[in-house]
Amino acid sequence: MSKKKEKRIIILGGGPAGIGAAYRLKELGHENWKLYEKENFLGGLSASFNDDKGFIWDTGGHIYFSKNDIFNKVFKKIQGKNYFEKERHQFIFWGKNTLIPYPFQNNIRHLPANELIKCLKDLADVKFLNPKNFLEFNLASFGAGITEYFMGPYNEKVWAHPLKKISFSWIGNRVSRIDLGKILENVILKKDEKNWGPNFNFKYPKKGGSGDFWQRFKPILKDNIIFGSEFKKIDLKKKKIYFVDGKISDYDFLISSLPLDFFIKNSNASQDSKMAAKNLIHNSGFVLGLGIKGNQPLELKNKIAFYLPQRNILFQRMIIFKNFTPHIAPKGHWSLIFEASFSKYKKLNKDRLVENALYFVKKMGWVKSKKGIVSKNLRRFEYFYPVPTLDRDKNLNKIQKELGKKNIHSIGRFGAWKYEKGNMDHGFVMGVEAVNSILNLK
Repeated sequence: MSKKKEKRIIILGGGPAGIGAAYRLKELGHENWKLYEKENFLGGLSASFNDDKGFIWDTGGHIYFSKNDIFNKVFKKIQGKNYFEKERHQFIFWGKNTLIPYPFQNNIRHLPANELIKCLKDLADVKFLNPKNFLEFNLASFGAGITEYFMGPYNEKVWAHPLKKISFSWIGNRVSRIDLGKILENVILKKDEKNWGPNFNFKYPKKGGSGDFWQRFKPILKDNIIFGSEFKKIDLKKKKIYFVDGKISDYDFLISSLPLDFFIKNSNASQDSKMAAKNLIHNSGFVLGLGIKGNQPLELKNKIAFYLPQRNILFQRMIIFKNFTPHIAPKGHWSLIFEASFSKYKKLNKDRLVENALYFVKKMGWVKSKKGIVSKNLRRFEYFYPVPTLDRDKNLNKIQKELGKKNIHSIGRFGAWKYEKGNMDHGFVMGVEAVNSILNLK
């Protein structure tokens, strides 16, 4: 097939979704394509960064697990044997001397007696049969006690959005459903259920952080990647893309992983799509890394993450980063990552977050003074989670229907705007499937 007869395919964004599309095109021998990325690296929100102190930082807790054969085959081919296999031991932080194994609802036996009794009584008194929103779903599924102690406050921190305004259609296997008989068995026999979830067993690169996997695609795809090109606007009728640096690119088909609301705003899409895009809601977030001098406390051995529902603790998740790989921090040092969401409903000052995290590690006895903190890495993300609001799917359907008619595939965490399909493997496979659809392949 000659270049002139090939469909010209443009990819916007070099995150997992864009890489998946690019890799598939390369695999098929299709030559008439380009990937435009505004940064000078691949990986998007899944990239990793080195600081001048010798620490490596991920942009959150990114790990590799998947049930998708397409992704798993590519991961094995690209990453080779350069990864560790780990078990994801996670805990809900209930106090300095109390950690409850994740998921909370399956391990409430660790609660103080009065709180445990309330949870069990409320489980037996569930009343909502047809929940209308995420708050009602939690009350209907877990009862008032579990919702009050964990599911409510934790999810309010994560989404930074009223739970009454959020749908529960996204949940799938991301939330463990209640089995009252199993919970009673765990309480009576003092058993823990620690290995729940599709990501209990995961992989993580030995060196280079989570982003090491995505950087390995650069030499494979380099001839077709244009770095440093930031999207400005698109003319959907003329099929022309305009970039901030003055570049212009035409296309036959477009694969975009740019945030969908931003993409539509900077296009000549219909007013219906523009109104729908304005109704897509996201939160923002900070990811703070603390590099610490000395040996990691023995109490943190083999632990991957803490979930923190307490409102006076400003971050919702703390990741014990060096437990992913010993090569993530310089010798004689260890590191933690803190994630915190914010929005118009939940304001968050970055300086207060740093102070709060420092206070926490000192109170836990992990650091004696500020001198023990030798590196701080704070990153702000305007797009943190796409919020699954009650009208999300209605708005998405309007937009995607129009884009589909115009040969545009909007994919990825914020291109598809679906949190439930927002993992790295989901994005990569969406890219592969978009190419297959364009080239009429299975």
